[in-house]
Amino acid sequence: MKVSKIKDWILQLSLALIIFFGFLRPYVIEAFRIPTPSMEGTMLVGDHLLVLKVEEGQQIPWTDRMRPLLHNFRGDEYGLLMPATTEPVVGEILIFKYPAGMQKDFVKRMVAVSGDTVRVSNDTLYVNGEPSSDWALCYQDEFEPSLLDIAWPDCLEELYGRIQDLAYWEIRNNCIMTEDNHLAYVVPEDHVFMMGDNRDHSSDSRVWGPLHVDLIKGEALVTYWSWVPGHSFPKFERVARLIR
Repeated sequence: MKVSKIKDWILQLSLALIIFFGFLRPYVIEAFRIPTPSMEGTMLVGDHLLVLKVEEGQQIPWTDRMRPLLHNFRGDEYGLLMPATTEPVVGEILIFKYPAGMQKDFVKRMVAVSGDTVRVSNDTLYVNGEPSSDWALCYQDEFEPSLLDIAWPDCLEELYGRIQDLAYWEIRNNCIMTEDNHLAYVVPEDHVFMMGDNRDHSSDSRVWGPLHVDLIKGEALVTYWSWVPGHSFPKFERVARLIR
């Protein structure tokens, strides 16, 4: 009787793992860990997140290498994608493949969409000429301010050749002079503009350019655990925190 119960428990566990790793993890929900302080103010190093992937339409495995002869899925050189249930919304925190090295996953906040004009002046983000005051949690470092958050894209000339993965020409070639005589960047079609909440210490679309929508993996939902091993105790007060 005892052996039978153990077999049933093993079978149930195996079935749960098959469902999670075979379906839920690739297509519905996945766990990620925050390794850098680029989202400080909202998320901390050591935070572990659950990310809802089904909303944006998760990539179908291997289709970036081999395509079926007949299909109705969307997608381009990055692979075919499952149908999305919603469109990404400005203000959402998204997990995505890093455009300059797609073996990495990044997390940032989406601040603008295709057709929007973007510039940064004196720690203030302007979208379509209007100051964005919605992100009250954004962190500004008074002691180590960054040129990216003082005057962007005006600072590109000064940063050229000094910052790794700087997509200088990709950004520069899509800049315009606005009616009020400011240099601003226009987000191209099928792309969005991503920024970290730690505005002075974030490598984001101000550096590596706009994010193609097909690289979005999903929206960050909740912090389920928070701990940097070897550094004090787990931050239990951050467990089960909804991400905004």
